Amino acid sequence: MVRDFVAYLKNNPGFKRILVKLKDKYTSLGHFGGIIRLEKITPDESAVLRSLFRKDYPGKSASFSVEKFIKTFDETKFRGIDFMEVLPLYFEEELNWKKDLKTRYQQEKNQYFKQLISQFKNTPAAQWLGETINQKNNAYPVLTVKYDEDRERLQKLLLQVCEGLNQCILDPKNVRLALFASQITKDPHAFDMNKEGGRLLLYALSYQYKIKYPKNAEEQMELLYTAGLIYDEVSNYTICRGIKAYIGNQLHSGWNGFANVGEPLHISLWNISRIDRVTCVKNRVYVFENPTVFSEIAGLLEDRPCSMICSAGNIMVATLLLLDKIVQGGSLIYYGGDFDPEGLIIADKLKKRYGEKLILWHFNPEEYHAIQSKIEISDTRLKKLDGIASQELRGMAELIRQSGCGAYQELLVDDYMKDIKLFLSTD
Repeated sequence: MVRDFVAYLKNNPGFKRILVKLKDKYTSLGHFGGIIRLEKITPDESAVLRSLFRKDYPGKSASFSVEKFIKTFDETKFRGIDFMEVLPLYFEEELNWKKDLKTRYQQEKNQYFKQLISQFKNTPAAQWLGETINQKNNAYPVLTVKYDEDRERLQKLLLQVCEGLNQCILDPKNVRLALFASQITKDPHAFDMNKEGGRLLLYALSYQYKIKYPKNAEEQMELLYTAGLIYDEVSNYTICRGIKAYIGNQLHSGWNGFANVGEPLHISLWNISRIDRVTCVKNRVYVFENPTVFSEIAGLLEDRPCSMICSAGNIMVATLLLLDKIVQGGSLIYYGGDFDPEGLIIADKLKKRYGEKLILWHFNPEEYHAIQSKIEISDTRLKKLDGIASQELRGMAELIRQSGCGAYQELLVDDYMKDIKLFLSTD
């Protein structure tokens, strides 16, 4: 990965002067810190800065911190790259820094983290921080940059994050993230996802649960929820119909009322966190990607019992958690979506999560050809199909790639209804 990154940098002349200045900073400071200033920006440099920082630099100069520059790569496949390894390969020479200064710096750094780890001896926090420092993985690049910038601030952050991690693991409970942060730091926003403390907590939790660092808001919320932390509990919701919920052995009157009259119900993380289990009509739920299709079928069913969920495009955490409870209760999921890159990505994610408990419903070549659209899909969107992992979906991905066109589930309403009616009519 390091060599791939070096090749990428060398192939883009817009990085050359930036990396020269980055090397100079290291040579003078002994670490990656400070501000990089560029005068008389070239077109290549302007393009690089625009792609990194997502803003135009119309003037003749630019200034940005070394930390900000390094952090931009966290949103790419090169996330976590150590520039201590990159620069020697890029310049084909060792980084020059006085040996005695380097040795003293490393000794101080080792002692700094050793002391922090000792404060949480024999706890999940000590294990996370110790392995992160020793293996130079997980949050290591972030910790190194923060150490060079402000050691006292980093110490305060790590004390809070370590305490938070231990509380999640050793004393688990469902609690709102803001309240959790207040109890530990007296600041309700200390662990917000756009704050340093929030990002470090995510690194710690991703290590604890052995998953990759979450790359988007939905994955962040899912990881937090796994740790018992509820974030954005009202606006994160899903829509369901015909599903009954229980608290202990007691039927939830609200869910039950909507299920009995066959009306759609908006369910938030708040609602889901308060129930223990759910049941579906005849142990089956139909999941639709498209809200129009969901509404049309709900209307055609009138008040007849049938369990349905609308994922409304991208799968929110609320939808996943409701589906988790459905599968835990012994029901099967029938998923129907669009034949386009985004639709297949959603289906692939659900199939990976639920395996044989999820049936890809009306996802076959015959139906794709029958309703195929003439609207072409851009090459950028088609490229997304490369990531499809499910064996059941790879053939469909190749068909879409070859034709360059999608197909949309609005035209499958009659087929969906035919299946549902047949299912409901059988014993």
